Amino acid sequence: MDGRDYFEKGQKAFVIGDHEESFNMFGKALEEGYEPVKTLLSRGAAYINIEDYDRALQDLDRVLEMDGNNERAYYYRGVTRLKKGEFQQAAEDLDHTLSLNPERGAAFFARGIARAELDREDQAVADFKQAVAYSHVETERFLNMFGSDRTAFQRSMALLQGERGPLTRVLNRTEIEKLRRWIEH
Repeated sequence: MDGRDYFEKGQKAFVIGDHEESFNMFGKALEEGYEPVKTLLSRGAAYINIEDYDRALQDLDRVLEMDGNNERAYYYRGVTRLKKGEFQQAAEDLDHTLSLNPERGAAFFARGIARAELDREDQAVADFKQAVAYSHVETERFLNMFGSDRTAFQRSMALLQGERGPLTRVLNRTEIEKLRRWIEH
């Protein structure tokens, strides 16, 4: 087998939830020198899903050392930092993501959560509005990945309910309902 075969087996193992096999195959792909940026990015995302944030950050940092403009690495690192409660760093990574890809709806949503945690309510509201404008499957995947951390979503929900800011002045009823469904998902 060559590096590409190991990588593909790693991807398949991850999809079916065999994380141990996935990490083993990604490791072998790296040993074979198969596209380190792509492989480390995939393994980093896999580490996020098993909540091994330190290893995720190691892989994502390595990706950014090799490719300083890797939008997906900034996005995944921002999500990882958000899950670790490193809200300022998360917001900075997500800023970078959005400078490279200004249509990534999930990044707006994640940055909105980070900004809400940093008491930047007006900026958080603007991000939630952008998330709605760019909503697509990726935003839903972000919510599925982040769903185990209910605290951040509850705080974001407070914005929707007016406890931390008048979100209703900025978003219409349909947009608020869409965000509410995503948050309560």
